Amino acid sequence: MAFVPVANVAHITLEGSVDRQQTINDLYFEISGGGITPTNILDITSAAAIWFQTQLAPLLSDNWTALRVKGRDLTSALSFVAEASAVAVGGVANEAAPNNVAACIKFATALAGRSFRGRNYVPAVPNSVITLNTMDTTFINAVESAYNLMAGPGSFLPGWQWVVVSRFTGGSPGIPSVPRVAGIATPVANSVFVNPFVKSMRSREVGHGK
Repeated sequence: MAFVPVANVAHITLEGSVDRQQTINDLYFEISGGGITPTNILDITSAAAIWFQTQLAPLLSDNWTALRVKGRDLTSALSFVAEASAVAVGGVANEAAPNNVAACIKFATALAGRSFRGRNYVPAVPNSVITLNTMDTTFINAVESAYNLMAGPGSFLPGWQWVVVSRFTGGSPGIPSVPRVAGIATPVANSVFVNPFVKSMRSREVGHGK
């Protein structure tokens, strides 16, 4: 698949593990004034690693472990990368829900349409915060608060802004989406759970992927 550039945007990958299965979540940050360098890609990657360890990990089951955070400059196919260790055990001493069970949080922008919103499937939700299929309000509020620490220009790290990225356009049942010539970055206004119910992510089931 052809690479779709997104100028001045860093792709951040949050990597963890639960029951021998890899968990991945993606975030994107846009820099203003000067572009991405080897130094500032490491800065944003390290800041994301600290957030991963100190804000998200404490809310998850201790069956899960945060491992590392990777950053990549999307300005061109051959550009800067960085990696930061982020080893931390989930902070809740309670069994995790099955691997495929996740808390799906939405990243909202000021624009309508599928190209202008994002999401993360948060892994290792403690069983203690789920009643049947419904997450409790305290957990929902805590996860929303953790993610919303990143919203707003310079709020997470000076010079950077949390964004959602669209690298494809179109697409409907039976019709594949088409790569854009250049990706579009849109600032995230806030993150929110659309409803209190857990979702399923089959790729995290035992035996799927890593």
